[in-house]
Amino acid sequence: MNIIIKQLKGGECCLEVSPATKILEIKKQIATELRIPIEEQKLLLLGRALADDQTVQSYPSIKNGTKLNLVVKKPEGLLEASIKYFKKNGMSDTEARNAANNLLQVVDEKFNNLSWDDVERLSFDCMLEECGHPRPTVDPDQDMDCDEAFGL
Repeated sequence: MNIIIKQLKGGECCLEVSPATKILEIKKQIATELRIPIEEQKLLLLGRALADDQTVQSYPSIKNGTKLNLVVKKPEGLLEASIKYFKKNGMSDTEARNAANNLLQVVDEKFNNLSWDDVERLSFDCMLEECGHPRPTVDPDQDMDCDEAFGL
C-alpha cells in the first residue's frame, strides 16, 4: 500500500509499505527520501504519535493513501547532547552539567581563535558533508570557492 508523508513545514513523499512494516522502517525511508535524521522525526496519525516498534497493521486507520504528518523535532544543542553523553558514561547530573559547560567553553575559545579563512573552510566542509559530496582535491595554489564546488 502507498502512504503519504506530509512534513508540517513543507515537503512530502510517497512510500510503499506493507502491513507488516514497522514504523521505524518508515522513518528510515523518510531519512533517505527527505534527508531528515530518524531521531528528529515524529510521525503522527490523527494527532497521535506512532510508536517505532509498532507495525502499520497495528494502526487500523492506516490504509492505502493515508497521510501521516511528520513533525521535525528540534535537534539537541551541544550542551544538551554533551550532558546526555556524560551522564550515559557514568557521571552524576552535576558532574555531567559541569563537564558539558567546560566543553562548551573550550569549543567557544577554540572557535573564537579561528581565522575567517578557517571558518570558511569549516563551513565549506560541513556543507559538502551535508550534501554527500567529497571534498574536491584542488591545487594548493588555487583556491576554490563554494560556488565552484557546488556548480553554481
